[in-house]
Amino acid sequence: LTDVPAFEIDFMREVPTTWDETLYVDGYPGKYAIIARRHGEQWYIAGVNAEKQPLELKIELPMLAGKRVKLYNDNKNKETYLEEVIVRKDGVYEIIIQSNGGFVMK
Repeated sequence: LTDVPAFEIDFMREVPTTWDETLYVDGYPGKYAIIARRHGEQWYIAGVNAEKQPLELKIELPMLAGKRVKLYNDNKNKETYLEEVIVRKDGVYEIIIQSNGGFVMK
């Protein structure tokens, strides 16, 4: 038995350990940070929120414009979930990052 959902273990098994490109997407020192990393043709977007309140952002992800991607996020009860989402054709995605939480898109 494990204390995390199977999709989290699967993600950890497949996430690369080397990167071909890293980009700053958005952030503010001490508050939040969002970066994008590429391994081959696959992009991974990761964000964290260090604030005490959930953060609602519109992030620009031109590398994922119009694409269906997996979103690993946590809800207000700090429970991790996985869902498929579509990034708008203009590359903008609206996300809520929970307080002291984070997300990954791939």
